[in-house]
Amino acid sequence: MAEEEPLTPSLMLQRLQSRIAHNLSGTFGTLTGTDYIRMVAIVGGYLLLRPYLQKLGAKYQERDHARAIDENEQSSMAATGQKARVIAGEGYDVDEDDQSSDEEGWGRKKRLQQRKEKARKKKEIEDRLKAEEDEEDKDIQEFLHD
Repeated sequence: MAEEEPLTPSLMLQRLQSRIAHNLSGTFGTLTGTDYIRMVAIVGGYLLLRPYLQKLGAKYQERDHARAIDENEQSSMAATGQKARVIAGEGYDVDEDDQSSDEEGWGRKKRLQQRKEKARKKKEIEDRLKAEEDEEDKDIQEFLHD
């Protein structure tokens, strides 16, 4: 076997340039006039229809966002907005039930701690709101009895 020279950045750029030139000349060198007309018609049609297709897609998306969520869809990613958060890079925390393997995942202990802390804070807030409502109810009852 012949030994190849190591890849250097200049060699990589040279190969890239030669491959692009060879592929483009091979592709466009064999096209006939009819092929060029067909390509211009396809690209032109796409450019003309694209704004209308985007508006149509936006209309369907807006309609989908405005519709009510069924009971079956309450926990779906689309209903909770998790898919949008994942796409935006915020990520989401996988529940223990969703993990398919028994192995310890990276950061699993920390995720469990954070989940417990979040549940504890949520319970504190709910308890505080309930206590405030009870106080308000007592105040209202005081005015009603007098």
